[in-house]
Amino acid sequence: MFNQAFLSETPATDSASLIGRNIEINVGAFLKNPKKHHMKIKFKIIEVSGKNALTRFNGFVCAREYVFKIVRKRSQKVEIINDFETKDGWKLQITGLIILNRNTETTVQRKIRLKAEAMIKEFARNHTINDFVKKIIDEVLQKSIKKKCSKIYPVRFSEITKIEVKKAG
Repeated sequence: MFNQAFLSETPATDSASLIGRNIEINVGAFLKNPKKHHMKIKFKIIEVSGKNALTRFNGFVCAREYVFKIVRKRSQKVEIINDFETKDGWKLQITGLIILNRNTETTVQRKIRLKAEAMIKEFARNHTINDFVKKIIDEVLQKSIKKKCSKIYPVRFSEITKIEVKKAG
C-alpha cells in the first residue's frame, strides 16, 4: 500500500511469534503531515522474511479527542455504520460522522444518512482497498460527502471515523 515503507520496530524472541500482531501508526507522523495527526492506521503482520515483517491493512480510526472537539452544542450528529465491499473483495465495516449546522428533523437526518451510505457504497465498489484507504487519508470521500449532502441540508463537517476489516480480499 505504501510501497514497502518502514512502519516501526517490534521486539520478538522468535520471528514466528510476530505473525498476527497488530501495528498502529499515526498517519501524521508517517506521512510527515501534521494536519493528519488525528488519523491512525492499523496493520497486521502476515508474513516474516528475514528481519522484515510484511503487513496488510487491518483498520483505520480517528482519535476520539478529535471527534469530541468537532461535536458542539446546537448541532446535529448523524452517524453511519454499515458494511461495504471494495472492488477487490474486502468487506469493511465503515463508521462515518456528519455534523449538521443545527438540530434537524429526523426526516432530514434520514435523507442525509441514505445519501452518504449510497456514496460510500459506490466509492468502495469502484476502488481497490489500497486506493480506498489512500483516498480516505487524503479526505477525498469526506469532502464529496460534505458537498453532496449540503444540498439537502448545510453540513458543517464530514469524517470517516473508523474502518474495521471484516474479511480481507
